[in-house]
Amino acid sequence: MKNLVDEKIKQIRYFMKENKITTYMITLSDFHNSEYPCEYFKGIEYISGFTGSSGTLIIDMNSSYLWTDGRYFIQCENEISGSEIKMMKMAIEGYPSTFEFIEKNLKEGDVFGFDGRTVSFEDYRKFLEISKRNKFEIKMDLDILEKIWKDRPELPKKPAFLLEEKFSGESFGEKIKKIRKIMEEKEVDIHILSTLDDIAWLLNLRGDDIKYNPFVMSYLVILKDKVLLFADNFKFSNEIKEYFNKNSIVLYEYFKFYNYLKDIDENKKILLDYNNVNSLIVKNLNKNIVIINSKNPTILLKAIKNSIELENTRNCHIKDGIAITKFMYWLKNQNFEEKDIKELDAVEMVEKYRREQKGYLGNNFSTISAYGKNSAMMHYLPSEKSNDRLRNGSFLLVDSGGHYYEGSTDITRTFAIGKVSEEMKKYYTYVLKSLISLSKLKFPKDTTCGNLDTVARSVIWNLGLDYRCATGHGVGYLGGVHEEPNVLRGKSQVVMEKNMVTTIEPGIYLENKYGIRLENEVISKKIFENEYGEYLDFETITLVPFDSDAIIYEYLDESEKEWLKKYNDKIINKIGNCLEIEEKEWLKKTICKF
Repeated sequence: MKNLVDEKIKQIRYFMKENKITTYMITLSDFHNSEYPCEYFKGIEYISGFTGSSGTLIIDMNSSYLWTDGRYFIQCENEISGSEIKMMKMAIEGYPSTFEFIEKNLKEGDVFGFDGRTVSFEDYRKFLEISKRNKFEIKMDLDILEKIWKDRPELPKKPAFLLEEKFSGESFGEKIKKIRKIMEEKEVDIHILSTLDDIAWLLNLRGDDIKYNPFVMSYLVILKDKVLLFADNFKFSNEIKEYFNKNSIVLYEYFKFYNYLKDIDENKKILLDYNNVNSLIVKNLNKNIVIINSKNPTILLKAIKNSIELENTRNCHIKDGIAITKFMYWLKNQNFEEKDIKELDAVEMVEKYRREQKGYLGNNFSTISAYGKNSAMMHYLPSEKSNDRLRNGSFLLVDSGGHYYEGSTDITRTFAIGKVSEEMKKYYTYVLKSLISLSKLKFPKDTTCGNLDTVARSVIWNLGLDYRCATGHGVGYLGGVHEEPNVLRGKSQVVMEKNMVTTIEPGIYLENKYGIRLENEVISKKIFENEYGEYLDFETITLVPFDSDAIIYEYLDESEKEWLKKYNDKIINKIGNCLEIEEKEWLKKTICKF
């Protein structure tokens, strides 16, 4: 592994030298700032072997560094072991950020290179400020991966499909009116969208260009009288093209987008989001064009679900609850001492039970099935090489999600395999207490996501522990499994609005021992209004029991027990009659132990 990784870095340095580049950066992004880019963009994995979804690789003539976040520290260290690459821990004291690293290491006469299509304009602006101070040059039109990656995968070519209004709840015409009203308020002529989830939501269009993400690789330009869609023509059926014609959506080839940008009249005023467009988009616009940098209006519009989306989402969680409860029944009735059951077997069974559900379209991320010490790695993915056998005495953590026409799901359950220790049960129960504390909270309108994060996290803090990830995130409607803006993170000033779908997923991770995560999806809804204003709470829509074999009920107070009893009753009422007789009987027994 070491020789292979270092040889690829050596090849990169050859082309760096040829192009007079002193430092070169490769990101894990595609041209659209997607969370999960298609195989074509997985250059960091190709070079380093690191398979995580968060990473930035910086190479100079003597050294190479890979930045990743707390979810992947253990995994990254294992996967780059033996190579020259040094891991850099994001947001950890003692490790510089990529910006701090460039500031410290590049000087006058140096040249910093990257593919500008894979770096947001906001990040480019930060690098540009550093370059002005340190007097080095930036070269942003060089894709060295294209030079060395001989068997690089092609860009995807899969067909698109329309999402019917009975699922979307709102027509394209209704949505575009809202966008144009915002454009009018901001006094702009053009709005440029390049984020695939926003485009999919606005057009009621879905595809299969990115594994686990139902999107079409495309760019969108919204004018006052029409919409320009830049995407591969062959992905659209005659029915979709008729839909485009009816709605004044004009189709252009995908790679003609950048040429179009160069021809936009300099007197036009453009709305775009510096955080969500790549740097080459802005660089191709005439310098005299007035740009309004503002969050894409679609971000908040799609995060606040309409009534049909919410009802459909509740229904898809019934289907998903049936599937995962059936999986739990299967898992809990295995003899792990006699049978050779491994992590990938659990992945296969989760998929099997989901496929049995009508309207299932596939997973929305790679299923995490992590046993024992593997579960301490937040985003560990089992492989044929790492595929651990399940044995009595530890935890199996399963984090998975499915796409249905009625919405998307994201659920984590941690299961006791055989008898586990009292410490493990204690920590499991505290993670459950953390989840319940936020799930049953009543809070005033305008409460921020940062404040909500603290409610759940404080339960874990009381143990002198913490977890290196957000407490939760928004979930798209047949869209991205991680959706802005409702991310439950300590510093977030985003307000939790009514009718958002959000996960609650606290955890405890003890390196080289085990990990625990419990995750439900919730809908934020108004409950009452009084002299102090409007109040909200959460409706839990995930319908899968917690593992009673891992709970110490004495650690739960009366209000927590009451919440758990109501939750268990809801599971029985919603999915009980959809299970086989023996599964339903088992379910009643497993959730009625206090």
